[in-house]
Amino acid sequence: MKKVTVLLLVFCLLLQTIGCAKVKEGGPGMNITGQKEVARINRYDSVIPENYKWFDYKEKALLYDNIVFDEDALGPYLPLIWQDKTNSTFGFAAYVGDARTGNNGSQEAVATVAAVLSATLIGIDKSRQNGVNFVKQLHAYYSEDEGIILNNPGGSSASTSMWYLIYPAILFTQVSLRYPQEEQIRRDALSTIERWYEAFLIMKETESFNYTGFNFITMEPYDNGVWKEPDCAAGLALLFQMGYEMTGDEKYARAVLECLDYVNAFDGSALYEVLLYFAPGLAARMNAQRNTDYDIDNLLGDVLNGNSIPRGGWGSIVGTWGDYNVNGLMGSTTDGGGYAFSMNTFAAGYALSSLAKYDTSYAKAMGIWYLNVSSNARYFFSGETDLSNQSASKDKAAQEFIEISKDAVPYEGIRRSSNTKTPWIGGDPTVYGWANTDLSLYSGAHTGLFASVVDKTDVNKILKINCNAMDAGADCAVWLLYNPYDSSKKVTYELPEGSWDLFNSVTKQVIAKDVSGKYELKLDADEAAVIIELPAGSNIIHRNGHYYANDIWIAADSLSVSINNLRNNEKVSGKVKLNLSIVNTDPENKTEQIVVEIDGTKMYYTDVNDVEFNTEDFSEGSKNVKVSVITTDHKTDRISIRLNFSR
Repeated sequence: MKKVTVLLLVFCLLLQTIGCAKVKEGGPGMNITGQKEVARINRYDSVIPENYKWFDYKEKALLYDNIVFDEDALGPYLPLIWQDKTNSTFGFAAYVGDARTGNNGSQEAVATVAAVLSATLIGIDKSRQNGVNFVKQLHAYYSEDEGIILNNPGGSSASTSMWYLIYPAILFTQVSLRYPQEEQIRRDALSTIERWYEAFLIMKETESFNYTGFNFITMEPYDNGVWKEPDCAAGLALLFQMGYEMTGDEKYARAVLECLDYVNAFDGSALYEVLLYFAPGLAARMNAQRNTDYDIDNLLGDVLNGNSIPRGGWGSIVGTWGDYNVNGLMGSTTDGGGYAFSMNTFAAGYALSSLAKYDTSYAKAMGIWYLNVSSNARYFFSGETDLSNQSASKDKAAQEFIEISKDAVPYEGIRRSSNTKTPWIGGDPTVYGWANTDLSLYSGAHTGLFASVVDKTDVNKILKINCNAMDAGADCAVWLLYNPYDSSKKVTYELPEGSWDLFNSVTKQVIAKDVSGKYELKLDADEAAVIIELPAGSNIIHRNGHYYANDIWIAADSLSVSINNLRNNEKVSGKVKLNLSIVNTDPENKTEQIVVEIDGTKMYYTDVNDVEFNTEDFSEGSKNVKVSVITTDHKTDRISIRLNFSR
């Protein structure tokens, strides 16, 4: 066992970086911190979004809770909430001006349960708000007949798609984790997880999760012949992980890995709606804590790249639409030239929040993504865009509602172009006649989820990202900070009451001891840090590739490979030598092998200075070149680059 010191850091980075002399020579984009480049994020015009602005999502989430749960609200389309006496619960519809308002059983868990979780995450106790226990009322979504949480009170799993079954169960279980005293809700959550485990076993026998839904009456998966949702496996993995944490039952722990195995091996992106968003962070956690070998690069790319198999184009937007930067927003990259959705964007921000905690090589990439999304997602709210670009521009009732609600409810989406405007901020309801407005209550119900992740610091454009937003029982606070400037900055890092040691898990180094109140944190240009707050005097040890503070796991060693001398889609010919940087923070294990794979052909190397290939050994055209680095303890990291081969 070794104490973490600066000496360890230097030893890790210098001695254990293969070919360090070559790496020190540099080259374009030399990477000595082990930070991974994410292709989709690299396409942004700049790290800092044009017209950047800090937007207070927590303030909007608080306003949302005020207007939605106010039974006495007056004005157009108000009140939004009603008492569903048929199902002993409350309800509000999916949209403002929705004809389903007041229709018992029509309310959806993706809105109502999300709203309870959202408010909880920003500090509202929904179990006793104004004398009402809204948490207890969520029991209405539990089907006694099917033993699961459904999207509608009194609904059915028959003909309901996977994400409309599993996502409500995730939201519901997340609520239960934050209200352990609500015993009925806990029983509902555990029953739901167990029933989905039974469904998992049935789908496992078919060797596929590529179905439209699962009928819990007949206990059979089904395919409607129109679409499939293979990313249900990612949603189930998260459900089972929460089930394991709640019960300690090892069968759930095994099921987590089997579900992740499926999405990890899926040919192409399994993304359908939101469930795959949870895969990168959960897979990184398994790699860090359970020594698995999931391809995080691939999973994150499947979420962002817009190459979905079941729903073509689904992913993350890149670009500028008219006067508005939309980098990082989630939705369709192809529908009408692009269609970003507020719920998907807020849900992705919540789901991806833990990634940098478990794999610090993504700290910088995620810092850039959150910086862009936190600024650009404000365009979903009416007050942040030109009224003439909004669907409410010709609707006085909608404009009056926006004013009364203090702009608390976002639009459902932003289209690249429509109605002669670029962009067009609205949604589907007014197009298809679902509601009188495109103001989305189910989307606004997710604002607090996003608000629980992003916070500002005293330095403009340097954010503080809560890596524990999804973890109700985290042992210690973990925050991601990224400096997007080309010069160093000092951030006032505010601490809770008490005395603390600060551990930067990117560098695997204690950066401050016995500090309290406010600490001046220096971030170098383009530096990302993942700060773990530990009680002062914590005993930190390094053992078998892991770091423990007072016997509590806090971080894992990282391995990262990057290609310094080539860029995606670059044209290459003849002998091509790869300039690789390999950063391995574990002094107890060395790099054992480097594998380059092209068109199914694998080439093996032991010296970083010898890694090369000849394009004449392959046909001409675009090729995916995959580089894998394997250490003596079988840890693996990979990077892929697409190159154009010519002779």
